[in-house]
Amino acid sequence: MKNTEYRKAMDDVCDKHFTLTAEEMLKKAKSSPGTERNITMTGTKKRNIIGKFIGAAAACVIISGTAASAMGYGPLGDSFRRFFGKDEVTAEIIDQGHYCEIGQDQSDGAFTVLLDSVTGDQSAPKLLFEVTVNDEELAEKNDRLHLFAYVLDEDTYLNRLDEYAMCDGWGEKDPDVNNMYHVCMDGPSAFMINEEEVIAAVKQISFESDPANRQFDYDVNMEFRFTVPHQALKETHSEYYYGIDLLDNGIDYDLFYADFGAYETLLKVKYDFLGTDLAGGATDYYEVMDKFDTYWHRFAGGFVLCVDGEEYEPKDLGYSYCDTEGEAFDAGQCSTWMTFPSIDYTGAESITLLVNGESYTLK
Repeated sequence: MKNTEYRKAMDDVCDKHFTLTAEEMLKKAKSSPGTERNITMTGTKKRNIIGKFIGAAAACVIISGTAASAMGYGPLGDSFRRFFGKDEVTAEIIDQGHYCEIGQDQSDGAFTVLLDSVTGDQSAPKLLFEVTVNDEELAEKNDRLHLFAYVLDEDTYLNRLDEYAMCDGWGEKDPDVNNMYHVCMDGPSAFMINEEEVIAAVKQISFESDPANRQFDYDVNMEFRFTVPHQALKETHSEYYYGIDLLDNGIDYDLFYADFGAYETLLKVKYDFLGTDLAGGATDYYEVMDKFDTYWHRFAGGFVLCVDGEEYEPKDLGYSYCDTEGEAFDAGQCSTWMTFPSIDYTGAESITLLVNGESYTLK
């Protein structure tokens, strides 16, 4: 649906089913016990009407524009700065109203995990967790923990889990609550931008020091189901390009896509390895994948992104994927990527990519 239609539909749901005013919600929050600093909806593994209302409630938070209290410490942007002060980009995104409070928690006795909120942009969603460690000695010995979770849609999670790796994020200890950790985890945009149900399945919690139990990795199984409303993620600007060929030593890198986000600028290229001198006659890409990745890193490492006269060097150089069966691209065609710092595409007058003395216009 169009944004206006979506807003109207969800406003209707909010009006019918969520009648508490902002003042009433604030009153409830202030009157709750001091040890219960989060008003949460208990998580559930089953897809029932409660789960649907959780999604609707989350949408109401976005649509109303209310700077609701999350992570238990007032406005979410201020809370985020307190725990993740170096990530000012995400804090600013939250201040702009791009977040969705999920508020689902689960416990297995040893750990309580709360999926608090979702924020970020469409290219780099963020999941904010709170993890409470009930072993006081374990918490005392560790200032941080490592959280691992699959973040996928249901079909992928149930039928193709072995094709995917887990997302992960480090959790920093709360300055006031000795056994609570705050985790900001990068999520996969492919599964989080479609306004369809997402499963975040927390599978492992790891520590750097565990002298008492001599165990550093703890297996858990906590599944959270939620839907991310469109407004929860800040929009990025995407461009598709045709005819931008970056030629080097017999390889034709076709620059076909760019995504200009709040965190970074992503460029994607395609190329055919078959018949190139670098392939040396190989027809199985995996035999020469490392060689092509090394070559790409050497080549792309010299790229420069020029925005209104200001030059940016690459941040990250990607690794390649080649479709040998022609499912995603033509058989034998590969893709790879690179990133530059974030830029303001809308505000920029000129964006060019400088490659080996050649200039390619992106805007």
